[in-house]
Amino acid sequence: MNNAMTKRDMLKARDAKIVANRVRHGGSATHCPTCTRPAFHPYRRIVDGKIVEGCVDACHSAHVSPASHSGASYEWHWRPEAIALRA
Repeated sequence: MNNAMTKRDMLKARDAKIVANRVRHGGSATHCPTCTRPAFHPYRRIVDGKIVEGCVDACHSAHVSPASHSGASYEWHWRPEAIALRA
């Protein structure tokens, strides 16, 4: 493992392996098996400007960036509780 790799990089690599395994077994690479939305557009429910519910499936990991939804979607996806659900 590269010493420069951050914990988040390792988690993204793990999530990519999950998605690759799904595709190998006939799953979709473009749509989420959990929320059925496109991988680049995860389900989010926003109330009073805050995300209160959303999909944290591994297929979204490569597509959620700090710039998406002013960083709120990124923070939601990478919070410790969400990471634990993908483990």
